[in-house]
Amino acid sequence: MTPRTESRRILPAALAALLLGSPTGAQTPVNIGAAAAVAGEVHAQAPGSAVGRVLQSGKPVFLNDHVTTDSKGRLQVLLLDETVFTLGPNSDMVLDEFVYDPATSAGKVSAKVAKGVFRFVTGKVARKNPSDMKVALPVGTIGIRGTMVVGQASGSDATVILLGPGAQNDANEAAGAVSVSGGGSEVVITRPGFGTSISGGGAPTPPSDMLQQAQGMLAQVQPEPEPEQQGGGQGGGQGGGSGGTAEQSGGATAAGQNALGDSQVQSQVAALFSKDMTFATQEGAAQFANGTATWDQVRTLETGVGTYSGNGAYVCTQGCGGGGTVSFSLEVDFGARTFGGGGSVLQLAGGSINATTSVSQADFASLGGNAVAALGTDAVFSGSQVTFLNRDGVAAKDARIDVHYSYFDGTTTTAAVGQAVGPHSDVIIPN
Repeated sequence: MTPRTESRRILPAALAALLLGSPTGAQTPVNIGAAAAVAGEVHAQAPGSAVGRVLQSGKPVFLNDHVTTDSKGRLQVLLLDETVFTLGPNSDMVLDEFVYDPATSAGKVSAKVAKGVFRFVTGKVARKNPSDMKVALPVGTIGIRGTMVVGQASGSDATVILLGPGAQNDANEAAGAVSVSGGGSEVVITRPGFGTSISGGGAPTPPSDMLQQAQGMLAQVQPEPEPEQQGGGQGGGQGGGSGGTAEQSGGATAAGQNALGDSQVQSQVAALFSKDMTFATQEGAAQFANGTATWDQVRTLETGVGTYSGNGAYVCTQGCGGGGTVSFSLEVDFGARTFGGGGSVLQLAGGSINATTSVSQADFASLGGNAVAALGTDAVFSGSQVTFLNRDGVAAKDARIDVHYSYFDGTTTTAAVGQAVGPHSDVIIPN
């Protein structure tokens, strides 16, 4: 018997349960992943249940769970195939279909976002076959082509923005794209930072630059520490919680084992959760002085991918008047020891200069001293650099971008300088 045949013998009952859902209240709930980075009030309600349960980091998430967050609520849902959904405050989502064969990475992922701010990063199912993942909105549908997306839904309105990776990324990844359908029409978005909106059941608008809107949405889905975890109680609260986290992760794995009966699938849940909690444990350690980080401190973050984003101001130093807004998005792969690439961009806007440039990928595995480095950009942005900053005792919690812009049109030089600081977003799990 071949290994492939054996895998299919192990999984058929699980796959049937995942595909058909829970037709009767007596059937064992099907565990499809785990919750992480939970903040505020987050509830999950099973179909047919009159009362929901409080969802905490490390707890299992089941097929057809109706997940809601309050005005301060946030969470990640880590699925077995490494798909990551992140919800912000006042959000409402149902994961209504999940089929996954870890031996082949084949399956189906389907979710319905009724309202709120959301972000998702595709996992193995969508990378195997992009058409096998769909996200439904009240006024449209998102088709996936292997990518990262942020969006917002409210009543009869929705916005969907592509985060990346771009076609010119330096990570040898296929370019991301999303198709958005509504009102009998469809648009396809292929440029990071571009998005579309749907209003009143009409057709999606043509793709346009929505980078600043994306940054605002990302700020809403970024986890925030609870008040009791601040100051002197932080180390004890989260440090103690780290041990509890291992127990919760084990509990989630055990719950999934009852539902799925397959050790390979369960090990993926544990791996997903342990990788995510590596960063959470780092945040609770409170061991680094605030200020400029060193590269050795940045390298203590051993896994995960974080996206830093922020806004600031630029001033014109030559050939123009006034100033405007500088914004950035910078991807850092802590496991691969790289920054830049993917959807990493710098932008000057809102004044007399409107310019955007991508940031190429660079390696920091062997760098020493303070965590300061030049950013790989086009010549117009030459001299721009990143500085990683420790905050609240956490290594590289923020990144500061110092932007230098200079353009000569053959007659006149236009020049500007600016600065923006922003925190990392939720850390996601690399494939």
